[in-house]
Amino acid sequence: MAGQQIDLHVGEWLVSRIESATDATHLGDIQGRVSGAHRDIIPPEVDLPAVRFHLQAPKDVRGAGDASARIMTQLDWLVVVVREGRGLAPLVPIADALDLRLHKTNGETASVWVGQCIRLEPFHLLEVGESGVHYRHAGGLYRTIATVK
Repeated sequence: MAGQQIDLHVGEWLVSRIESATDATHLGDIQGRVSGAHRDIIPPEVDLPAVRFHLQAPKDVRGAGDASARIMTQLDWLVVVVREGRGLAPLVPIADALDLRLHKTNGETASVWVGQCIRLEPFHLLEVGESGVHYRHAGGLYRTIATVK
């Protein structure tokens, strides 16, 4: 499947993983706690808290015999929950649930297999918007290893 933008398809998997219903154990239960998952930016009309993710470092893994052959793609994503305000305590359980949803998971879409998703490191940021409003971010840098079907 030459030419496929695998990062778009893995982004689709991330959204489905984050927004899907939880199982009976309720691990990673963030439904009702966030308004959805958004790539790159959270639209201004979306209520917070919400999940934002964006691609940090894409890397194709190529074959030794044929350097043009893509075997799989390693994609590093910054995935965070964003809420308005300076307080950290309301964000902690949501960020923990997000990590349970993503760390040490795998899955697929109609076009890709995600063989692995692991957290490489935690991430936290307090941002001040142009209007003076504070936004708290908490989550992590996650690595996915994916291949096209």
